[in-house]
Amino acid sequence: MSRLLVPLFAALFLHMPVPPLAAASGRINFQEDEPALVVVRGRAVCLDSTGREGDSFFGCDEANHSFGFASKAGKLYKFLPGDAMTAMLTDIRVRQRELQVTARLHSGYRLEVIKVQSLKEGKLYDIFYYCDVCDIKSYAPGLCPCCRNELEFKETPP
Repeated sequence: MSRLLVPLFAALFLHMPVPPLAAASGRINFQEDEPALVVVRGRAVCLDSTGREGDSFFGCDEANHSFGFASKAGKLYKFLPGDAMTAMLTDIRVRQRELQVTARLHSGYRLEVIKVQSLKEGKLYDIFYYCDVCDIKSYAPGLCPCCRNELEFKETPP
């Protein structure tokens, strides 16, 4: 039985079509509409209800957290609705810092955050919230989901 299966499988796999780009270049053929990976430096800003930059990135309305990201090059980005990584922008300590955001860039200059880091004296630092008691790391300020103590804000070299 196995003598029959080996030639059969070999014949099937040898006759499978290979996408031309993958065969020619050895690379994966990504869809044109797939978001590009970008690294942007700048500051978090508050947006008003129309999606424009507000007067101050320090005074966001606590009831309505609408944040954007102003790059050093002067481009204003918005975040994808429901992006959990933007929860850290509710913390004024994060909004006061120069940041580097690694994200996927979607149409309309909308960012899907992968990583947020702070810049101090030209060096990058990872930003997160931590509970020493439970050894839990989070990317949103608030209470530890385990012991309910306040999570501690941390900045550490990567």
